[in-house]
Amino acid sequence: MAQKSGDQTSTDNERFSMNRRRVLQGIGAAGVGTTISSTAWQTETTVAAQETDEDIPISTQFYSYRDTGLSVPKLIQKAADAGYDAFEPYSVGANTNVNPILQAMDDTGLEMSSAHISISAVEDNTEAMAKTFSQFGNPTLIDPGAGPDDWGNEAAVIDFAERCNAVADKLAEYDLEFGHHNHDAEFTEIGDTTGYDIFAENLDNQVQIQLDVGWALVGGRDPISFTVDHSTNVRSLHMKNMTVDPQEFTEIHKGDVNMRAVATAFRNTGDTDYLVFEHDAPENPLESMQIGADWLEKLNQPWQPGGIGAIEGADTHPAKLYSP
Repeated sequence: MAQKSGDQTSTDNERFSMNRRRVLQGIGAAGVGTTISSTAWQTETTVAAQETDEDIPISTQFYSYRDTGLSVPKLIQKAADAGYDAFEPYSVGANTNVNPILQAMDDTGLEMSSAHISISAVEDNTEAMAKTFSQFGNPTLIDPGAGPDDWGNEAAVIDFAERCNAVADKLAEYDLEFGHHNHDAEFTEIGDTTGYDIFAENLDNQVQIQLDVGWALVGGRDPISFTVDHSTNVRSLHMKNMTVDPQEFTEIHKGDVNMRAVATAFRNTGDTDYLVFEHDAPENPLESMQIGADWLEKLNQPWQPGGIGAIEGADTHPAKLYSP
């Protein structure tokens, strides 16, 4: 495994310490071409002027709609109607009947951006998993949250990173990639860094991190600086918004995560795959699906001098980032 150099590790830790101390009412991510705003209402005016006009494809995690009772093919149609480019299932596996899904993909033109599947399932049945998912193109297989018992145990974290590297090597033989999705426990502090930072530093470049920006914020880590610090591995974002105190799931435009700033930072890292909408506890799942698509399209609009509030149809939400 090609670990990151000692100099790079030191630099990452210095960046992390610096960003932890910053007042995150502004952007607060070094190297994104931003400035820090004096008020939450002004944060959207400080988004990087270097942002490109190219859209990032948008996807949605079907776990958000588990209470609808709709099948994967029917959810694909709903996602297409809402305006998504792709979808991310959580209930597809080696024994899934793929034909209805393939038909729905063909009918709508949607891609399978990625799929949530446990690392143990891939380890135990690599060939069968690869055979199933290869039929959908080349989606990334992403573990939805496995890890060591204690993300504050550095040795255990490194061991888990090595495990992910090994699984990625196996899948590479089938032209598929592997990744990991976080919750909040991953950001347990280890000295002046976190378990997830150490995890990222010990991953091979081919292993993807799908950063859940809401859970990262709840865990006390600035999702913007994490995206920048580990841009080689962070290839997709779960665009889940949350409030920190009290801890609650919200619609994409109502929580404590500055979604415009997150999307801008992600775009400016240069190696971006998907923005993936997720809401863990929507009151109306299909309505939430549409809200997510509409807002991801707004976040994909070219930079506006007045921020997202200057985009026609956008709410003037005083987006802010929590300061841990």
